[in-house]
Parts: sequence; structure tokens; C-alpha cells
Amino acid sequence: MSNALRIAAIDALLPQTQCGKCGHPGCQPYAEGIAAGEAINKCPPGGTATIHALANLLQVPELPLALPTTPAQLAVIREAECIGCTKCIQACPVDAIVGAAKLMHTVISDECTGCELCIAPCPVDCIDLITLAAPQATIQRERADQFRARHQARLARLARDDARRRAARSTPVVRPEPEAAVTRTANDGDQTARLKRLKIDASMAKVAYEKIRKQVALHPDSPFAAQLDALQSASEQAAAALQAAQHDSPSTVAVAVAAASDDGALKQAKIDAAMSRAQLQKALKAFGETPDEPQRLQLDTLRQAAEQAQRQLDRLLPDTSGKTPSAGEQALKQAKIEVTNRRAALQSGERRGVDDVQLSTLQADYAAAQQALHDAEQHCGKPAPQRVLVDKAGVSAELRQLKTDLAYARAAVSKLQRSANTESDTLNAAIERLAVAERRLQAHISAT
Repeated sequence: MSNALRIAAIDALLPQTQCGKCGHPGCQPYAEGIAAGEAINKCPPGGTATIHALANLLQVPELPLALPTTPAQLAVIREAECIGCTKCIQACPVDAIVGAAKLMHTVISDECTGCELCIAPCPVDCIDLITLAAPQATIQRERADQFRARHQARLARLARDDARRRAARSTPVVRPEPEAAVTRTANDGDQTARLKRLKIDASMAKVAYEKIRKQVALHPDSPFAAQLDALQSASEQAAAALQAAQHDSPSTVAVAVAAASDDGALKQAKIDAAMSRAQLQKALKAFGETPDEPQRLQLDTLRQAAEQAQRQLDRLLPDTSGKTPSAGEQALKQAKIEVTNRRAALQSGERRGVDDVQLSTLQADYAAAQQALHDAEQHCGKPAPQRVLVDKAGVSAELRQLKTDLAYARAAVSKLQRSANTESDTLNAAIERLAVAERRLQAHISAT
């Protein structure tokens, strides 16, 4: 008898419960093990009858069963308690459980082998095993060929699914290099599509470089620092390719692409400036009024990045007046930004409940920023343009803010005057802030 026939004959005597109690993943692997010389007494569902049949087939002595006999049994799901987790479906070796995720499951009784493999995975313990009576047990034992066929069909289905997943993972994702993209688009007769592709490549390369540059600026020991030069080189190459293509393209297309490029650069500059300011403000709030040395270095780096981003934005902003901003106008703009920052720092300190010394310092800084803004407005020869935004009560947003600043200043002076420990310098700074707030409010009312 050939080895294949010998394995098939052994497998025909096993109960086909596919329970794994013999130490193998199914009855067929156990049959192969017996054919190779493994003991014949490891099948609890088969019991002594299977041992007797195997001993007669193989002409070997009968051995006592290594494990207690498993009676013929059937799994039943208490459907009212089932949560639809599908774990029992995945464990069943003969696909005898039907159901769907988050829906009730049930056992097909005529297909269940009683293998017990669905019991352990159930997270809510809603599966029971029912021992079958003698007539039903006999019927279940007679379905061995049916159980074998269902198990083989399941193995084949799992193999197909696995092959499909492996094929999907092994399919390469084509990501052409910038040089390949340039070559591909160079042969394209449509110049507009070619320039658009190059513009996208240049923009993506620039965004990748800027993102890593900011990360390295915040964290000099970042592992991305090694990639910075390569990303900068890739960005410059993409920009050069785009510039060369624009030079060789028809003038109308080049103008359109150049305009789109300018719009994209302006939009990106606005985003960079806003993000830089937000990072600086976040760091100022997080570090408080007394940052340590590493924090001061980080703040300096953030300030430089914010100033650089603002200069880039100023350079790209269209000049509607036909002339570059004067030094006085630039100083006025910077003074407005400084007032906004100092006001935010003061309000943050008041919310955090800082002590009187720190609060007085914040108030003095805010008063100095307001005075600098007032001086810059006078230097330009005209007051700052009034905001036309109006709230529901009919009061301009700037007038409301000036009144709020005046109220804060009065409250601070009153608080310091009531305190017996107030130093004269602190009180004088608060009084000066109050005077500046009153002058600004009066000037706004007179201008309107």
C-alpha cells in the first residue's frame, strides 16, 4: 500500500471533528502523523472504537486512550446574548456558524462537529455544548465524510483569500521619480498639462522641505535633520525644472502658469506666517514670563522664523498703491502686531492670576506698545485706519476694544492704590498706562 493510500485509509477511520486535541490542526494531519509512526491513542472524540479500528488497520497493539473520551456533542449559541463579534465564525473548522458583524450568530446543527473550538474565543460566554443522546450521536458519527468535505472546502477558501491578499500586497505602487515625471511630461504635446504637472511637483517638494525645516528648527536633534539637505536639493531641482519649462512654453501658457504659481506662493506664505505666529504665541504662553535658557533659545528661533515668514509674505503681497511701503508704514504695521501680542500676554496673565509684580510688568509692556503705536501713527502723518466692523449694538470693534483697555487700566490703578505694598514705580507705570488708554480713546472718538 502506498503512503498516500495508507494516509487516506487512516483518515477514513477518524471522526473528522477537526478539534485539534490530538495536537494537530485537523484529522488529516493526524492521519499523516500516524502513518509516520505516531501513536494511535490521541483522538478523544474517536475513543476506544477508533483505537481498535486503527490497530486492526495498521496491525499494531491497541493502546489506552491518552485523554478522556469526548462524547458526541453539539454547540448551541444563546442568541439573545450574542454580540455579533464573529470570533466563533473564524474559529469554526467546518463553517458551521452563520452570522455577520454586530448581528446575531447561530449554529447549523447538522454541520456542527462538536469540536469545542468556538467556546474559548467567545468574549461573552454565550455558547453551550449539549451532549447528544445515543441515536443522535450515531448520526453525527456517520457524517464524518460530510465534515471532512466541509473542512477541506474551508481550507481552500482560506487559501484563496490569502493568495488574493498576498497578490494585492505584492502589486507595486508606481511612484515615479521627479526625473521620470519630467521625461514623461516632456514628450506630452499638451504644454498646459506638462506645466501643471511640474508645478505640482515643485509645490510638493517645497512643502516637504519647509515642513522638515520647521521641525528641525524647533528640535535641532531631530532625526529628520539628515534629510534636510536632500529635500532642499529636490525642491530646487523641481523649481528649476518648472522654470525651464515655463521659459520654453508658449507665452500665454507661461503667463497663466506663472500667475497660478504666484497665487499658490502667496497662499503658502500666508499659511506659513500664520503658523509661525501661532507657534510663537503658543510657546510664549507655555513658557510663561520667566523661561529658562533652552526655552529662551527656542523662543528666539521661533521669533526669527515668524519674522522671516512675515517678510516673505510682505514681499509677495500685491502693492495696490504702486509703491513700496515706507519705513514709517512698516513701523506702524510692526507696532500694531506688537500691541496685539502684548495685549494677548496681559490677558493671559490676568486669566492665570499672576502676582502683582508680573502683572505690573505685563501692563507696563502693553502701555509701552500702545505708546509706540501712537507714535508710529503720528509719524505717518495720519491716524490708523478705523475698522468698519460693527457689532449688533452698533459699536465699532475698535471702539469696544479701546473702552475695554481703559477699564482694565482703571481697575489696575485702583487695585494698586488700595494695596499698601505697592512700589512707586509700579504705580507710576499703571497710571501712565491709564493716561495712554484715555488719550487713545479720546483720539478715536474725535476722529469719528
